Amino acid sequence: MFRNLFKPRVHESVAIASVFAASVALHVAWITNLLVHRSETVWNWFLLDPDLGPISGMYTKTLITFFVVLIVSWLIWRGRDCSHSRNRVFWFFIASIVMFLVMTLPFVYEFQLG
Repeated sequence: MFRNLFKPRVHESVAIASVFAASVALHVAWITNLLVHRSETVWNWFLLDPDLGPISGMYTKTLITFFVVLIVSWLIWRGRDCSHSRNRVFWFFIASIVMFLVMTLPFVYEFQLG
């Protein structure tokens, strides 16, 4: 029944588009986190569920960003030779992980002067 869902390999354009979309989504996540903790207006704008706080809006924005970037980048790379993009997308992903980890530490995003 599920044999048609699983293939022995994933097309390179889909894989690169997924990694690129995840990288952009990580950047959107840490920037949104920084803005939510800096501005009361942004805090209220991302407040979808009062019980959960702004994290519900932050996750929603990150997921929407992931899927939009995934579809657009997949359409751009579909049917093309993507071997020249592998290294750049991989290192962009690594940089995105490092930036996300550093910028979501509480003492970084809550830092204020004065």
